[in-house]
Amino acid sequence: MKKIIACMSLAVITLTGCVSAPAIRVADAEGIEAVSGISMGCENPFKLTRDCSGFSGPTKSINLNGHKVKVAGNEEQTITVIFGGKLVSGVTQATNLGYELLKRELSNRNIKILKVTPIESSGLMFGYAVETDVPHYQIWEDYKI
Repeated sequence: MKKIIACMSLAVITLTGCVSAPAIRVADAEGIEAVSGISMGCENPFKLTRDCSGFSGPTKSINLNGHKVKVAGNEEQTITVIFGGKLVSGVTQATNLGYELLKRELSNRNIKILKVTPIESSGLMFGYAVETDVPHYQIWEDYKI
């Protein structure tokens, strides 16, 4: 498993290059310490037990208002990790749009977001971990592709 993670890390670094500018975040994630997309896994730091692959991260493809994203969740269903785009091209914009659509869906259901943790690497925003006040992960089944 460590070899797979090391290979993935090298691939991401190679594909993204050396980008020194910080990733552009949604306002809800400002001031929150980011998690590295390279070192993140299913077990750490969010203990994702639903729809997560140690190799590729979130595996459940959903469609939010015509925008395809991938999600994974924790056992308690109070955290959704959302990855919003293709590996390099447009990943930050796609991720931020995916988050805003996910946020709108949660808000429409009166689910309160407690914390939004950015997941970034090499100046690219790969995803967000969205923690809510009540279990919510089951609603993504309605949007499954």
